[in-house]
Amino acid sequence: MMGGIYESEKALYDYSPDHIPKPMGWGVYAADPNKWFYIAEFHDMIDEVPEAKPFVSIISQIHKASMGKSPTGKFGFHVTTHIAILPNDNTWQSSWEVWFAQAMRKMIELEEMAHGKDDKLESLKKDLFDKVIPRLLRPLETGGRSIQPCLVHSDIWPGNIMTDVDTDKIMIFDSCTFWGHNEADLGSWRAPRYKLGRPFFREYQKAMGLSEPQSDWDDRNALYAMYVYRTFKLFFQCL
Repeated sequence: MMGGIYESEKALYDYSPDHIPKPMGWGVYAADPNKWFYIAEFHDMIDEVPEAKPFVSIISQIHKASMGKSPTGKFGFHVTTHIAILPNDNTWQSSWEVWFAQAMRKMIELEEMAHGKDDKLESLKKDLFDKVIPRLLRPLETGGRSIQPCLVHSDIWPGNIMTDVDTDKIMIFDSCTFWGHNEADLGSWRAPRYKLGRPFFREYQKAMGLSEPQSDWDDRNALYAMYVYRTFKLFFQCL
């Protein structure tokens, strides 16, 4: 798990060294081989939501700079990364639709392992994979359209965005990085409790535009939010 965190943060640091705490290393405790550690450069930070424009400029810069630079040309990541304690299925895939579906299946599988299957959710799950995901993600890569993988932090919320006390620079950390569709980073912004939302969406759309078909943007964002919310829900259930 700590190896994944190190690789995740290192990938982002390579594209935004001024805004990612520098990863220093990871390893196993000598006194207890069942405990692991991760060390990053220390920053004293203020726990407050930054303004939309400067924050979005950092995220959009990472997305632009990394777009099309996936080491395999595919969607995924070279190691397992975790949202909190929950592992992503980062198996490389040529299709974003296929990668997203496998990641969602992993989260549902973890929930079923923890709580068992629910008959009502079974039919909803079938519709999700047979209808919703193909309807919203397949058009991104068909009809002459395509998307290029970029680095996605995937766990952007106010607890992972703070301002450095000494430099006033916005710092972003605690990532669960993979190479994916850039808009996937905006799923967590949809939650009203995070105080991101529309002002941040507008700034991002100014910087990056909207993937085609543009008319699907809000529904795609709701789908990406569903993935993030399921991981958060499952994490807190496991505490």
